[in-house]
Amino acid sequence: MTMDAEFYSRVAERFGGYFSDARSTDVFPDGRPDAVFDELVTALGAPQARLLDVGCADGRSLLRVSSAYGAATGMDLSPSMLECAARYRAEAGLAHVTFELCDAAHTGLPDGDVDVVTSRRGPLIAQEFKRVLRPGGAVVYMGIGEQDARELKETFGRGQDFDSWNGRPLSEEIAQELSDAGFVVTRNQAFRFEEFYHSPGDLDTFLHQVPIIDNYDSAADEEAFDRYVTAATTDQGVRLSRHWFIVQAQKPTAVESSHS
Repeated sequence: MTMDAEFYSRVAERFGGYFSDARSTDVFPDGRPDAVFDELVTALGAPQARLLDVGCADGRSLLRVSSAYGAATGMDLSPSMLECAARYRAEAGLAHVTFELCDAAHTGLPDGDVDVVTSRRGPLIAQEFKRVLRPGGAVVYMGIGEQDARELKETFGRGQDFDSWNGRPLSEEIAQELSDAGFVVTRNQAFRFEEFYHSPGDLDTFLHQVPIIDNYDSAADEEAFDRYVTAATTDQGVRLSRHWFIVQAQKPTAVESSHS
């Protein structure tokens, strides 16, 4: 497994899936990105349509939107996450959803096999997505922006996409990658929001469940953690600023050659 797959497997084994039980109060001035993502993906569905979700983790996000599709497949590199996904699928009774241990760069699917490809904070393999999509099919991608948890990362001196905040916006890089692969980008939407953790212990739990700070260790990182908590504590809790984005793109419809 890759290091990312190893991390998510540890999270699945420790917490029973990819979710946070850390208590927080969240404020979404631009709308809740997960809800917007679900709305977009659901709107693209149809009774005969097939959905492919790459980096599906514990599958709960895919299961939420799967009823809009005739068939849905989730792919991930973490066996432990997929074990959680199978359990959630069984509990939901959704037989039309399948999960596979697979590298998104090599899905093994036939050309033009799916109608929609989604990646929620997962990989973007533009050429493979284009290959497996039918003409006119769509990609919906959710990513984490360059300003996400910036103050936290600056305090720790490391973190996911560390020091990228002064460069080109990550959403523009994703949109450019899709455009270069031949897609038509139809949406590029940013979401800024705040999470207020009810206690330092809740923030500590959260940091163990996400890859924001690589190799986060409560003991080894205690000094940096305490400095951040001191600076970020408000009347609402320990503040963490978030920055996500959604990029949607469409594979052009094939145009048949005309004969005179």
